[in-house]
Amino acid sequence: MRVRKAGSLRRGEILDIAENLFIQKGYANTTINDLLDATGLAKGSLYYYYSSKEDVLDGVVQRHGAQVVEVATQIAEAEGPNAPEKLMRLILSLKPPTEHDRQLIDDLEVSSDGYMFLKSLTDVIQRLAPVLARIVEQGVAEEVFSTNYPLENAEIILSAVHTLFDNPTIHWTPAETSQRITALILASERIIGAEEGSFLQLAAQLS
Repeated sequence: MRVRKAGSLRRGEILDIAENLFIQKGYANTTINDLLDATGLAKGSLYYYYSSKEDVLDGVVQRHGAQVVEVATQIAEAEGPNAPEKLMRLILSLKPPTEHDRQLIDDLEVSSDGYMFLKSLTDVIQRLAPVLARIVEQGVAEEVFSTNYPLENAEIILSAVHTLFDNPTIHWTPAETSQRITALILASERIIGAEEGSFLQLAAQLS
């Protein structure tokens, strides 16, 4: 008999359990009944928090993105640094805080056959692009960037970062990764009209 724990089992606890299930069984093989059994919730109680398995995965994705967005917002709103420094600090912050988190995200993406990767790409664009766009707008105001499309440019840069470096199906050597980072930094300069080579210098100073 399932026990109703809706009052004590918070959303975060449900997501913790769901993450473990998705990794152990695979997202596709995890059923709503598996979630009910693991959480001890009645179906109505689970649906009070999440309407479907996909909704649970959305919660997992958004939770992993929340810390990234929080750090990015702090960088964008900081007083003092100019726009190029803020932009490079934001890009360099786009990684999980620990190796355990990195491995967890990779495992979840593999278990969902790329479905989580696509959802996380959408999440990055929707929530993080406006934050990066504010930095680009600051750079335009400081006359160090030249673009009429701050939001769209931010979406392009973030899509490239996420696709190239957060995709668990792509495996590069350290040298190959370094080359792509350099290429991405140079491309970002051109996309937002920054001085050529300025981001590379900043990246070397900040990394």
